[in-house]
Amino acid sequence: MKESDLNHDIVSLFKNHEAMSWKIPDPNQATVLNASKRPLDGFARFPPPVNDFWFESKLIKGKVKAFDLTRIEPHQFEALQHIKRNGGRAAVILGCWIPRRDYWFIIFDVDFLFSREGVSIKQKELFALCEKNYNISLRSKDIGLFKPEWLIDKLVTSLPGDVNGSLYK
Repeated sequence: MKESDLNHDIVSLFKNHEAMSWKIPDPNQATVLNASKRPLDGFARFPPPVNDFWFESKLIKGKVKAFDLTRIEPHQFEALQHIKRNGGRAAVILGCWIPRRDYWFIIFDVDFLFSREGVSIKQKELFALCEKNYNISLRSKDIGLFKPEWLIDKLVTSLPGDVNGSLYK
């Protein structure tokens, strides 16, 4: 499992649920060395209330561990925040793949992650989000349960224990 597989699965999930969705192709190695970096992994166009949704994805595989926010490059934060400031929906999708056991993702608000100033999201905080049903399953038997509005409803803007945030709506 690679991050590109996660992107493919997310785009496929979105396409199966009323969206036109695309993965932004990875540049070849020569381009990476000589040109600007790719700011996002993909986007989708859903019917209202979701509309356009842009994302950068990151993958944790094998065992759920802390989400190191330094994995999100400054140019990726900048691109996602620019989209959000101009009225679009933009998020970081954290996928977790545990072979032969589980496969899910959590959607994080880009401004929330940026405000953490490089502080990782701990393993226990990820599990607390899962306990509150903020994870969305990508296992084949659960894919039919996905609803596009979850991209809004399950957007993480705070962690369990934070006073003001999405977990206390």
